[in-house]
Amino acid sequence: MPTNSVGSDPNTAADTQAKPSSGMRGSRLNLARGVMRNLPKFAYLLPPIRAKSVQQLRERLGIPTRTHETQQPFNLSTRLAIRVRKLGLEQAVQNVSKNGFGHIPDLAPMDFTDQLRETVRRIASAQPDGRANMLLDKDPIFEEVVLNPKLQTIVELMVGEGALLSQFTLSVRGKGARALPLHADQNWTPAPFPGHNQLVTFCWACDEFTKAGGATMVVPKTHLNRRHPAPREVKQAQGAIAIECPAGSVPFWDGSVWHGNWPRTIEGKRVVLHITFTRAYLRQLENYRYLDDAWFQDRPPEIRVMLGR
Repeated sequence: MPTNSVGSDPNTAADTQAKPSSGMRGSRLNLARGVMRNLPKFAYLLPPIRAKSVQQLRERLGIPTRTHETQQPFNLSTRLAIRVRKLGLEQAVQNVSKNGFGHIPDLAPMDFTDQLRETVRRIASAQPDGRANMLLDKDPIFEEVVLNPKLQTIVELMVGEGALLSQFTLSVRGKGARALPLHADQNWTPAPFPGHNQLVTFCWACDEFTKAGGATMVVPKTHLNRRHPAPREVKQAQGAIAIECPAGSVPFWDGSVWHGNWPRTIEGKRVVLHITFTRAYLRQLENYRYLDDAWFQDRPPEIRVMLGR
């Protein structure tokens, strides 16, 4: 008859006989096992440890490794939670989890945004429609944009490690620019959308975002529908609001939330940089295959990763 005693399981019994039940060596071994099992709980108290070293130590102690483990959306790993807290992104994470969108304030010093605005306007002025894409290699400032630590932390949160840079474009909208209808950015993902987000879009606001100025339009919580809006819903835009924020902020949203933008009814220009990242297994919209190895030679390895190289 089965029992809960140790001796009823031959494997457990053998393990018990093999392990010292008392003595200094057994105590040290048990202590080491306990530390390794609970390492994630107090990792922030320890100095940086190489993942390979931790893995080797786990193997020596006989602690099994879970090689196929999936974090649920917004169930942050200890490492990512520390980064979010250190960079002051807790509110942004809470907003995107609850509503499907958020914004990152003070992503960089304002003089950087001013420089970015001038670069965007210079490139846009050379285009007949004021738009341009494939920006990464057009100016060194764009590399600083995609490597920004706060932006990269949100990228990993939303679409995982090793994310791909899918699209990098700009837009300059003047008075009279029409509204962009509601849509979800996961254009080629059949409904119902996966529980895990497939892409994330950032809009670096080089000018203040206001409704009259043509700010992004979004319908909060529509990411929970996990589908594209129907034509009637696009026309009605029920519950749509404007993402309003100062210049230098970066609104962002997941691939499922319904959004567009409002028409611009005031004078002046709205200059915006659009950056989209996708999960590592998806195909990017833009392809930088023409960049040779010499271009990558003196650049951070993260650039290679985000271009699938």
